[in-house]
Amino acid sequence: MKKIIFRADAKPSIGIGDLTSLINLSEYLHKDKWEIFFLIRNYKAGVDLAKKRGIQNLIIIDSDLSIENEIIYINNFIEDNQLDYIFFEITERKLSEYSNISKDIKKIAVNFDGDIFQDLDLVINWDIEAKNYYQIEDYPNTKFLLGSEYVILPKEFYTKSTKDRIFNNPPKQILIAMGGADEFDFTGKIIDIIIKNQLNIELNIIIGSGYEFRIQLEDRLSNSNFKYAIKQNIVNMLNEYLSCDIAIGAGGLTSSELVALHIPTILIATYKHQEARCRYFDKQGLVKYLGLRQLLEIDLLNALSNPIYPKNKNIFKTKVIIDEIEKI
Repeated sequence: MKKIIFRADAKPSIGIGDLTSLINLSEYLHKDKWEIFFLIRNYKAGVDLAKKRGIQNLIIIDSDLSIENEIIYINNFIEDNQLDYIFFEITERKLSEYSNISKDIKKIAVNFDGDIFQDLDLVINWDIEAKNYYQIEDYPNTKFLLGSEYVILPKEFYTKSTKDRIFNNPPKQILIAMGGADEFDFTGKIIDIIIKNQLNIELNIIIGSGYEFRIQLEDRLSNSNFKYAIKQNIVNMLNEYLSCDIAIGAGGLTSSELVALHIPTILIATYKHQEARCRYFDKQGLVKYLGLRQLLEIDLLNALSNPIYPKNKNIFKTKVIIDEIEKI
């Protein structure tokens, strides 16, 4: 049996998409052939997500542990458990800081800034401009999967239930899913516009483990006449996606999931690195993009009144990632 450890974190300042994507990927690995471990720092958002998703071999380290001591811990864990693979998705610090990980293990990483180390076996980057981040010839022993098609999607996204959907027009239900943290509370800003304009639509509001404005959100909606649901820490987002007629999301992992399911979508980039992805999807006629941290009332109302219905075409290749892992 092969043994792999996934290393990622989740908290409000980095969101939960990184850890979520590795959990999604782990579910492609056959449990009879792989023993799977997760190592995360003790941030509440990450711990809550991992437990909600039922991670079995979960190792939690101190949130304040130095990078030097973390590497010592990882190397000892690799040796003690005879691990074969380590898979990183680190966004709070440079991946190159982990260059002292044991030479006796195969190394894979999701990386978005081009700062990597030499003995990586596989690098995945689903940024639209990923090919501009690396001098590939400098890494002759590394396989690169670069481009938007290599986003990590949940396994169930490839089932027949996601095909040939019929949407109500005008929309009857809107999904609002602004990411695991939504630290700028675009969820609340969207709700304010919908309430102000008394739109005749049912609200399905998804908030993540890092969302800190739930009380204010409840206050906004409790005095309105809208039919709504607020759901937190959803394990299976597929059902939420499949029940909506239109969605508003951020430019992170949520955007790719919505595009993969061909849902009429409105996107707001909440971080600068999301801009290229949002612009690309907009240019391809797959979404309506409103801008970077920009939510003008007139733009949102126009987008809701004129949904974009994308073509039913699969543009993502998550399964290729699994094939490449198994080739290493």
